[in-house]
Amino acid sequence: MIALIGVLLSAMSLALFLLFEFMASNFSPSYSNAERYLRQGKLEHAMALARDVPGETARKAVLRGRIFLAFSIQGHANDKWSRYGTDSLDWLRGPMADSAAAWFKIAKLRDPSSAEAHYYLGVVYKEKGWFREAEEEFLETLRLDSANIDARLALGSLYPRMDLCDDAAQHLLDAWRLSPSNSQVAKNLAFLYRFYRDNPESAIVWYNRYLNDPPPGDIDFNSAKRDIGELLDRYPEYSPKEKQLWRRQSRKFIPRHRSRD
Repeated sequence: MIALIGVLLSAMSLALFLLFEFMASNFSPSYSNAERYLRQGKLEHAMALARDVPGETARKAVLRGRIFLAFSIQGHANDKWSRYGTDSLDWLRGPMADSAAAWFKIAKLRDPSSAEAHYYLGVVYKEKGWFREAEEEFLETLRLDSANIDARLALGSLYPRMDLCDDAAQHLLDAWRLSPSNSQVAKNLAFLYRFYRDNPESAIVWYNRYLNDPPPGDIDFNSAKRDIGELLDRYPEYSPKEKQLWRRQSRKFIPRHRSRD
């Protein structure tokens, strides 16, 4: 009986220890837990943890800014983007976006060398339609961190809107050299050559590279596959010499839901 009680007490102690470990690793106010909830779209949980992360650092300010930016994007998505761009002076107008920008500015004050703070403030400015301000932040990001792929991708999508397609191509090609086989870079180059440079041969090359290894669940996959198909029908002489692995992939159809009316 004594031995049995000892075994039970040991088992209960182990269970309590594992429970506390689970609680600490999943619900304690830490960057990793807040980041995980942010990735999962559980923004209230992320914000609650981010508020209680110890210290008043630039990293904490960036984290809070990212959560506010996610709230802003989520709100517009829920409204099917009906309010986005209605104000020509501020496309992403709203308290959540403004709070995000404010936190990124706080992060810059806490640490002027924070490339992350400059990058995310540039993202807010880009979404607001403030292209020059966004450009300044992205360039400062690269001055602080020349290998920052996200900043080069951002400039690659920003510059065509500013009629600076050569600069966009340069940043994207630099990103490809820094990160060979990066499918997001390949996709952006494909779109640039397809829709802004009228260069079907280069567009086909980059579409092929993107389609051969797309990010899981990327929403542009089917439209890119359709685009390259149309280009190859029109310009068969530009068929890429590299492998076309995407041709072997079966197309996925999403069935429509029948109306109950």
